[in-house]
Amino acid sequence: MNRRHVFALFVAALVTVSGAARPHTQAAPAVRVPQESGRGGPAAPPALIAAERAIAATVSEPRMVEAVRRLVAIGTRMYGTPSNHESAAWLAAQFGQAGLEVAIRQDTPRDWYQPVSWEVRIARDAAPDGGAAPAPIVLKTTWPNMGTGSGAGEAPLAIDAAPGSVCLVSRNPTPDTTSGCVAVLFDGRVSSAGWPIVGRSRVAPTVPVFVLAPREANLLRERAAAGEKLRVRFTLEAKAGKGPGETVVATLPGKDRSKYILFCAHGDADSGGPGADDNASGVATVLEIARAAAAAVKSGRIAQPAWDIRFAAWGGEIASSREYLASLGADLSKLQAVFNFDQAGFGSTRDALYVEPDDVPANAAVMAVVRAVMAEHIGAPGFPAHAASLKSQGGTDSYEFQNPRTPGAVQYPAVTLSTSSWDKPQQVPLTPGFPPLNWYPDEKPGMITVDGDAFYHSVGDTPANTTDTKPADMGWCARVGLISALRLMADPTAAAAPGWRRPGP
Repeated sequence: MNRRHVFALFVAALVTVSGAARPHTQAAPAVRVPQESGRGGPAAPPALIAAERAIAATVSEPRMVEAVRRLVAIGTRMYGTPSNHESAAWLAAQFGQAGLEVAIRQDTPRDWYQPVSWEVRIARDAAPDGGAAPAPIVLKTTWPNMGTGSGAGEAPLAIDAAPGSVCLVSRNPTPDTTSGCVAVLFDGRVSSAGWPIVGRSRVAPTVPVFVLAPREANLLRERAAAGEKLRVRFTLEAKAGKGPGETVVATLPGKDRSKYILFCAHGDADSGGPGADDNASGVATVLEIARAAAAAVKSGRIAQPAWDIRFAAWGGEIASSREYLASLGADLSKLQAVFNFDQAGFGSTRDALYVEPDDVPANAAVMAVVRAVMAEHIGAPGFPAHAASLKSQGGTDSYEFQNPRTPGAVQYPAVTLSTSSWDKPQQVPLTPGFPPLNWYPDEKPGMITVDGDAFYHSVGDTPANTTDTKPADMGWCARVGLISALRLMADPTAAAAPGWRRPGP
C-alpha cells in the first residue's frame, strides 16, 4: 500500500467517524484495542487506526532525548537570559531546518539572572603526623540560588552562621541569619529524591549562596564534629541584567490560514535549575511534533493540514504565554485549540499519560478527541498502556488560555499533556463520567493517582536522572498530541465553537 493510498484511507476514515464530539461516559475496556472509542461512540475504523499509527511511527524518541540534552547544556534558559536567547536561536534553526516559517517574539524586558560557572571544594588540613593533606573534596550537588552574587574565596567552614566563614545552614538563609558569612551552603530544601531545590536567594546579592544536598552536607557536619578543620574554596561567576524574553513561534502552513492549532511548552527551567523534565521535555516534544508533521506533509504521507499548525517555545512560563494571549486581541475565530506540554518526560512511580483539565466546559470537544485517541491506541507500540484525564490542576501555560481572573474572558479550548505533575504522587478525585483508561487495579475508587517527578525543581532534574531513563514518555505525549490535532482538523464538528466563555457573569 503506497503512502498516498494510506493517507486517502486516513482522511476517509476521519470523515466517517466525524460527528458531534461529547465527553466519554463509559469505562474503556482493559484491552489493547478497545471496542468502544473514548468519545462514547463506535471505535474508529481500522483504516484510520493504521494510518494514525503509520504517522506516529515517524516520531523519534532518540531525537527528543538529544534535544533535551542540547537545551540543558545551553543553561537554565530563564526569561531574558543569554541562555534563553541562545536556546531560542537554536530552536529557531531547528524549526527552520524542518521547513517551517519561524519568528522570534521579543517579550517585555524583565530582570534576569543566570549562573555561568561555579565550583565548591573542601580543603582538609594535613595529617597530625606531618603527612600530606588529603585531596580536596569537590561537592557535586551544589547549585547557586537564584539572584546570588558572583564571588571567589576561601574561608573556614562553620556550622551555622559565623563571621568570616562559609556558613553551612539548614534554615532558609536571610541577611540577618547569615550576617558576616562570606558564602553560604544551604541544605534545607530538597526534592523527594534528595536533591537540593533551587530557590531565590534572600541574602545580599554580593554573597554567594549555594544549595547543597543533605547527603553531602551531613558528611561535612560529621567531619566537623570529629574535629577536622575544613576550609571551603568557592568560585561563582553569575550574570544579571534586564532584557526581553525570547519566544520562538514556528508555523506549518495550512490550507485555511485564518485558523490554527497551537502546540506549546515553556522553554525555561522554571526553578532556575537544569530543567530537563521541567521543561526541556515539553519543548523537545513540541519540536518533535513539528518535525514529524512537516516531514509527513513534505513526503506526501499526509496532505497539507486544514489549518495552520503553530509551535511555540515560551521565553518564560506563564509570563510569555500571557503576553501571547494578550496579542490575540478581539479576533476569537483564529485559535481553535491549544495543546500544552509540561513535565512530559518523566514520572517516578507510574507509566501513564495524563491530560487536563477535563472539568472545563470549553475543553469538552477537544478532551473527547484526546481521550478517544488515548483509548483507541492504548497499549499499542509507541503509546501508553495507561492513560487518564484530570480535573484542573493549574500551574501551567494552558490555563492562561482559560483566564479565570477576568470576568467574561474568552475560554479557549486548551489542554496540557504530561506524564507527571509536581514533585510527589498525589491522589485527586476523578471527574464524573471520565474514568481512567486501562488503569492500575489498585487505585482507590473515585480517585486517580497523578504521578510526580522526584527531581522536580531541583539540581537533580538532569537528563541522566529523568528524560534519558524514560524516553517513551515524550513519545506518548507527541503521538497523542499530533494525532488529536489531525483529528480535530479533519472533523470540524470536533472543534469547539470560537468564543467559548467562562459560564456565569
